[in-house]
Amino acid sequence: MAERRRHKKRIQEVGEPSKEEKAVAKYLRFNCPTKSTNMMGHRVDYFIASKAVECLLDSKWAKAKKGEDALFTTRESVVDYCNRLLKKQFFHRALKVMKMKYDKDVKKEKDKGKSESGKEDDKKSKKESVKE
Repeated sequence: MAERRRHKKRIQEVGEPSKEEKAVAKYLRFNCPTKSTNMMGHRVDYFIASKAVECLLDSKWAKAKKGEDALFTTRESVVDYCNRLLKKQFFHRALKVMKMKYDKDVKKEKDKGKSESGKEDDKKSKKESVKE
């Protein structure tokens, strides 16, 4: 119950997104290069932050119109704006976890170790039988 209250407070503190923020988020959604993957059983699209920054620096908001200032002038300004979008929950941060092929590699190494030691044992037993 307390978690719900905290979540509502966070949303109220951040406030509603403006039209400009919605437009920038929509631009990112459709123009930033994305990749697809499965996360916890759901298909999700994700983007890499450096690609998003480059995409926004090439957008119409980075070019100044007559009488207006450009919204994005440097990479730092784009990063700050993306952090604001992150707080307003247009997207969320996730860590990339690489799966290790641990089971297969360990089994192969164990099999190799057994087969090599088995060959050595066979050679020793053959030498002993020949000597007798």
